[in-house]
Amino acid sequence: MIFTLLTMLTTQVASGPNHTPTAQNFRDYLAFIQPDASEQRYKEIPWRNQFWPAVQEAKRLGRPILFWTMNGHPLGCT
Repeated sequence: MIFTLLTMLTTQVASGPNHTPTAQNFRDYLAFIQPDASEQRYKEIPWRNQFWPAVQEAKRLGRPILFWTMNGHPLGCT
């Protein structure tokens, strides 16, 4: 999604003679690059950061668990 957004922004910036961000068009650029409400729905999920309490809750509610683990820097900058 980020790649698509950057491609769209680059295309729009390069498509006209004067599409440089300025104080006058700042709000338009800001509205264009910010995610809308449907793209932020993941924030509504009550994520758990402790494994065993999540297992107990999932068992009680009959729900699956997404177990995400990694080693290293979260941005891959090791």
